[in-house]
Amino acid sequence: MKLGLLSQKQYKVLKLRARGFTQLEAARELGTTRANVSMIEARARRKIEKARETLAANESLQSSHKVVIEIGTKLPEIPMLVLHEGDRHHIHVKSDIVKIVRLVKMHKPNCVKNGVLTRNIVFTINEKGKLSIS
Repeated sequence: MKLGLLSQKQYKVLKLRARGFTQLEAARELGTTRANVSMIEARARRKIEKARETLAANESLQSSHKVVIEIGTKLPEIPMLVLHEGDRHHIHVKSDIVKIVRLVKMHKPNCVKNGVLTRNIVFTINEKGKLSIS
């Protein structure tokens, strides 16, 4: 199995951690120290984050349209603004209202307070209707 940027050891550590193992339990399972597991896990997570950033950059190169959602916008209003922008450019956005709200909450949780945006956020809609947030 190909693991992309992850080493076999990094993959094993992440797999054990995803199954609920503590770092100490993962260390015992792999025959190493908890400190080593901690280091391996941190490096793996940095690689994954760098890969996500790379994919986002690549998507933005191929993107058709950016939608800026401004400070003060209420969270429930965001999906309609994004979907209307897709409609305006004749692009079928492949996300629904719930997915758009989840995208904001997952990728920009610090931008929302009491259901209102505290900072501008930018959505990108590519030609195929894939939505990303930056």
